[in-house]
Amino acid sequence: MRGAYERPPEARVQEADIAHAFDAAAADYARLGAGFLGLYGAQLLERLALQPDAQLIDLGCGPGTLIALADRDVQLGSAIGIDLSRVQLALARERFRRSPLRPRFIHESAAATTLRDHSADAVALGFVLPYADAPERILREAARVGRPGARVAATVWGSPFFGAAGERLWEVAQRRRIPEADVDGRYEPQRLVQIAFRAQLEDVTVEEFEREVWWDDFDEWWATLAAFALLPTGRPERLAAARQQLAGDERVVDPDGKVRSAPKVWLLSATVAAPDDD
Repeated sequence: MRGAYERPPEARVQEADIAHAFDAAAADYARLGAGFLGLYGAQLLERLALQPDAQLIDLGCGPGTLIALADRDVQLGSAIGIDLSRVQLALARERFRRSPLRPRFIHESAAATTLRDHSADAVALGFVLPYADAPERILREAARVGRPGARVAATVWGSPFFGAAGERLWEVAQRRRIPEADVDGRYEPQRLVQIAFRAQLEDVTVEEFEREVWWDDFDEWWATLAAFALLPTGRPERLAAARQQLAGDERVVDPDGKVRSAPKVWLLSATVAAPDDD
C-alpha cells in the first residue's frame, strides 16, 4: 500500500495555480482543445490496447476528452477521471450525464490519488506531465494504480513547442523579459525514458508525432494558448505588447490570416512492472 506522503508546500502552491488557470479557462479549453487533444488522443489510446472490460484511469482528465474517445472501448468496464480543476470536472460530468458509460470524476491531484492499488488495466496521461512540478511522482502514481502488465501512455510537448509560431512567441517573450509560463513545453525523449524507468515502468517506448494544425485567425490561436495555460506570465502590459507584435508577424500569421503550426509531440508508452518477490 502507498504510505502517507505530505506534498511539499511549493508543490501545493503550484497545483493551486494550475487548478485556478484551468478553472478560468475551462470553457475555452473544452471548445478549442478538443480537436487538438483528440488528434493525439487517438494514438495514446491505441498504445493502451484497451479491452472491452478494461478499467481505465485518466490522470488529468480535464473535460473528459480522452474518456469520450475511449467510450466504445470501455463500455463494458469502467473509467475514472482525476483532475485538479473543479470546473473542468463539472464539464466532464455534464458531458457524460446521459452516457451509458457513466465514468466517475474525482477532484484530486494526479500525483497522489485515493484510488486503490493495482485497480486499473490502463492509465492515460494526456498532456499532464508538462504541468507537474515532479512528473516522476505522477508516473509512479500511474504505476501504483495499474495492475501488473497494465499499459500506461502519456503525451508531452517537444521542441519546437507549438511549432514555429510557438517558438516565435517564446523569442518575443524573452526579448521583452516576460517570464515563461510555468509549463515544461520542451520535453526530450531521453528525459521521458529516464523518469519512466525511475517510476518502475518497463517496456518503455517514446514515439514522435509532428502534424500541421491551424487556427482560423490569430485570436483563436492566442485563446488556445491561454486555455492550455501556455502564455507567458508577468506584467499584463508587456504581454499585451507582445501579442500586438505577434499579431502582425508574418512568421506567425499567414497572408490568409491563419496561424499554422506543426507542434512536436512525444508519446510515451510503457507497462506496469510486476512487484518484486523479495
